[in-house]
Amino acid sequence: MFNLELDWDLPAKNTKHILRVRIRPQSGGPGLPLRIAIALDTSQSMGGENLQRAQEACRAVVAQLRDRDRLSLAGFSTSITPLLQSLPGGAAALQPANTAISRLTAEGVTRTDLALDWIVNALPPEAGVARVGILITDGHATTSQGLILDDTGFLIDRSQQLANLGIILNTVGLGNANNFNTAFLTDLSDKGRGSFIFADTPASLEPQLQKRLTECQAIATENTLVKLIPSNGVIIKGFCRYRPEYLPLEETAKNQLSLGAIAANVPTDLLIELEIPLGEFSEATGNKDVLSIELTAKGMTNPVRAKATINYTTSYSEAQKENKEIKNDHCCWLINLTSNELSRTDDANQQKELLEAARNNAEQAGKTDIVNQINQQLDDLEKSGKLDANRTTKLLRDSRELGGTK
Repeated sequence: MFNLELDWDLPAKNTKHILRVRIRPQSGGPGLPLRIAIALDTSQSMGGENLQRAQEACRAVVAQLRDRDRLSLAGFSTSITPLLQSLPGGAAALQPANTAISRLTAEGVTRTDLALDWIVNALPPEAGVARVGILITDGHATTSQGLILDDTGFLIDRSQQLANLGIILNTVGLGNANNFNTAFLTDLSDKGRGSFIFADTPASLEPQLQKRLTECQAIATENTLVKLIPSNGVIIKGFCRYRPEYLPLEETAKNQLSLGAIAANVPTDLLIELEIPLGEFSEATGNKDVLSIELTAKGMTNPVRAKATINYTTSYSEAQKENKEIKNDHCCWLINLTSNELSRTDDANQQKELLEAARNNAEQAGKTDIVNQINQQLDDLEKSGKLDANRTTKLLRDSRELGGTK
């Protein structure tokens, strides 16, 4: 089903290295049948164009469903308003979906907790399918009285529970980023092993939602895990999923990572930072074992395995043969780390340091658009002493898409 392609940033010339693990699909065939549940914020703030455009986007999703896909849809505000449950895709879905979507009105407060609970119930366990939740909101999560939640930790924990159940959670921040909590929505999607979407204008929601649906329809595996087994003395320092889009990863067990969705039509790249003790190889040259990798997923008959070896050389010219592409990927990983931190601090000095670090990495990677965005933010910071939330959120969104596809 997949091949593993391994490449290093450099031969073994120092102790710190980046290993890129490319998970390449063999067939490029169709993805799994999709079970998708969309929870749409219908609180009072969604009135007007936001709700109108969100309804149009939901209709576009229905039109894009394949016959084997199923859609559930609900509005959430002070309570949940179920509209569609496991609606089969195809031409016959359009009329009932349009009727149901037209019933949505904007009133009440933003009970994100109810939306997450509904997504779980709308996507029960089912073999051989991909289960995906999408939460669309233009505001902060609130209590039942409409007060903004100061502590959202229990909601982030809930997103982690969805991921543990095999449900991928995507979040959408709609409209002005000053009106919602970017860091919170990003945490929800990261823990849910999905994507964060920033639709900065109501009109931009539909194409972004359609793009995400296309990606979801290409999901090839459920519960994809990678086990990393380091050789003696090798230390795993960090890891992320970088391509087709960035996702920070965490261990679900010792040296085991849950990857989220793996696509059937494009490669998925992991970046792994390793510390390798050169002292053990001071007398010997040639390829040395560093890391064993094992890929498993629900529905896969046999694990896919590979062993990463690195070339130890005493040749100066050989040691300078840098893999420019992996170096650029690493720079973009660092940009994502800093853009993520940028949405979590109001300290102007720290913001300046983060932006300058991100700009340095963007310049090294040749990412001109990101450099221009950062320069604009540094100009904002110098003139007003604060950053524009829309620009900060756009930088975070665009940073996560730097890998594109290979």
